[in-house]
Amino acid sequence: MESRISLEDRSLTDKTEKKIPVKSVNLDHKLRQDTATTYTQMMKELEQERERRWKSEQATKKLADYIKELQEKAKEDSNIKATAIDATSHLKNALMNEKETKEKLKVQSDSLQEEVKLLKEELCKSRQHESSQKEAIKSMEEALTKQEREKLQQDAHINKKYQEGKMRCAALNREVDMLRQSSEKQKHQIHQLQELLANREQEHREELKKRYTLDSPQLQSVIEKEVKQIEKEYKTEVKTQQEKIDVLGRQYTELEDEFRMALQIEASRFQQVQEAFERISEENAGNKTELMGALKKDEKASAMLKELSLLVKEQKGRIAELSKSKQEQALEYRERVQTLEAHVEEARKRMVQFELLKKEKGKISAELDAKQSVIDGLKAERKLWGQELAQQGSSLAQDRGRLEAKIETLQFELNTMKKHLEKETDVVKIKTKMIDDQTESIKKLKEGLLERDEEIRKSREEALRIQKSLEEQLTEEKSISQDNQEMVDRLQERKTDLKQQIEELKIQLEESQNAHSVLNNKWKEKSNLIGSLEQQVGQMKQSWEDKEKRLTQERDRAVEATRLAVEKLKSIDETFHQQLEAKDRSYHDHINQLEEEKRKEIERANRQVFVVEQEMRDLLRETESNKRGMEDKVKQMTKALGELQSDLY
Repeated sequence: MESRISLEDRSLTDKTEKKIPVKSVNLDHKLRQDTATTYTQMMKELEQERERRWKSEQATKKLADYIKELQEKAKEDSNIKATAIDATSHLKNALMNEKETKEKLKVQSDSLQEEVKLLKEELCKSRQHESSQKEAIKSMEEALTKQEREKLQQDAHINKKYQEGKMRCAALNREVDMLRQSSEKQKHQIHQLQELLANREQEHREELKKRYTLDSPQLQSVIEKEVKQIEKEYKTEVKTQQEKIDVLGRQYTELEDEFRMALQIEASRFQQVQEAFERISEENAGNKTELMGALKKDEKASAMLKELSLLVKEQKGRIAELSKSKQEQALEYRERVQTLEAHVEEARKRMVQFELLKKEKGKISAELDAKQSVIDGLKAERKLWGQELAQQGSSLAQDRGRLEAKIETLQFELNTMKKHLEKETDVVKIKTKMIDDQTESIKKLKEGLLERDEEIRKSREEALRIQKSLEEQLTEEKSISQDNQEMVDRLQERKTDLKQQIEELKIQLEESQNAHSVLNNKWKEKSNLIGSLEQQVGQMKQSWEDKEKRLTQERDRAVEATRLAVEKLKSIDETFHQQLEAKDRSYHDHINQLEEEKRKEIERANRQVFVVEQEMRDLLRETESNKRGMEDKVKQMTKALGELQSDLY
């Protein structure tokens, strides 16, 4: 019965030890889930930080765009000033143009006098034109002589060809004679044309003799007509100039209106700039209040982090107390193991089974030492984690949310480690109970050895079974230890990853602080710039008012000067009219007579030139037709010569 009880106890221990790895697997799964959740939280925090950065960058871009708009408005104001200056320059140019028109009128009066002189010169030119026409006729005669020379050269070339083929082309000599006769006819026609030209020159000279003289009444009537026409043209020109003066006055008034409108637009734009400056100042004040609120939030976060660091220190003290209690328990376990070893030594003297049990106890003690070393390593890691948490709390005082999440994850990991240690202590307790049960069974065996020698064999067999089961337990515990080692490696890797993430977060914090300082500097510069712009706008406004007063004074002076100039022009025009009327009457009569004579002579000369041109065209057509006939005959001769050469060869 006792042996059955011992076997049942051992089977229970086997079941409990087989259940342990399942719990360890569940712990691994939970740790993995925890790591995954922490990783997702860290990624979410990174995305939130990126969104904050993006928002801050967009805010900076909007501020830069707003500054650019202010600069563009300032440029537009400068452009408006430039346009106003251009308008004043246009007004000055208009006054100068009016002065130039007055001078042009004087110049035109002088030009009319010069035109009379030019008409006289044109009469001389008409005579020169007649001489040029005579020279043109001579050039035509020279052209005819050149054509004759070309024809003679062609004849010489043809004669050369004839000399080369005298023996073969006797029949073609007749055609050459015909060509010579045609050339003689053309010469005869040219002589006739020369005679015609001579006769027509004589007729032209006779007609020139029959022309009107300067003192003839016909010429005087023509000159009077021309004088009347010129007077009419002069009156129309005076009217057009008066209309131009009226148009210029209207343009001047329009320019004044435009200048006033530009000043009104400039004042409205200045008001817009002032409103924009007030808006920017209000936004700047709001941003300052937001900055103060953010600083207060950072201070609150740092205080919360300090409180959390104190809580972590308290938890570290509790963990140290727990470790001390565990060490005391381990010492008690060692003492119990030593007592068990003494009992086993006594049992060795009696049977071999006690020796096997002693070996098993030694293995169990080694496993306990290994587990104790693992516990010491975990304690050291906890200390390192505590130090790292303290460093994180000091370095990341501004990132409250992140550190809270990380501290929660670390607390969760500590709780999981505590649970794991508690489970390991439960396992150790179970094993100690097993050892106690085994010691009790050994005592019972000691008492039953004397009475039952046969049961020793059974106990040996049971011991062998126990040995096998213990070996299996050892293999399972080795696998558990490997899993624990893997967990430790994973935790170390995670620790390194967290360190890297913490360093990256530090860098990001420094960058954000630098960006914040840069933005503060930019806001200060913008406020200074806006103040300088206000001063510049005030100065420009004063300068514009001064310029407006000056321009109004100059405008009044220019109006008075134009009025005086118009009165002077009217008086000068009246005197000039009287002088012109007296002069034009005398000149126009003479000019009209000369123009009629000139026109008649030009018509006669044009008619003669037209007749000569038609005759020359007829001659050219005849020469071209003769040329074509000669070319056809030459082609026929060359073909015949080629055929003769082919026949000879």
